[in-house]
Amino acid sequence: MFGSASELQPKFTPHSDPASQWTAARKGPAFFSYSDNCLIDTDHGVIVDVEATRSIRQAEVGSTKTMLKRVKQKFDLHPERLIADTVYGTEPLLGWLVDRKIAPHIPVFDKSGRNDGTRTRAGFEWNAKNDQYICPEGHALKPFRRNYSDPNRGP
Repeated sequence: MFGSASELQPKFTPHSDPASQWTAARKGPAFFSYSDNCLIDTDHGVIVDVEATRSIRQAEVGSTKTMLKRVKQKFDLHPERLIADTVYGTEPLLGWLVDRKIAPHIPVFDKSGRNDGTRTRAGFEWNAKNDQYICPEGHALKPFRRNYSDPNRGP
């Protein structure tokens, strides 16, 4: 897929440029766009690689791996650390960097604290004795859900 994009299917695809991404960045009106991702040698102030991607987090994160592999192959550069913003602080990328002995200086992308009315992770308690989570209202969470309108279906 274009620009290390994920397997996710876009909601809208323009006929004139199907590789662009429908995005509503900065809570403004939505538009089709690309993102440019730069790998910069901060010690020398030099852009060592650029990768254009669709404007979605998965593609931008994937571009990091692409650029690091490319500069290793082209210039035999292997950074000691990588500095990036929270978008890049996903578990798969952080683990990938650590496995390659690149120290990530990236805030962890954490959606546990929500402000959209969804309950936060912190509100749930783990009951080790019963091997289950308890919701903020005191109810045990079920490990699976069953459609009770069809009694013949299993969990």
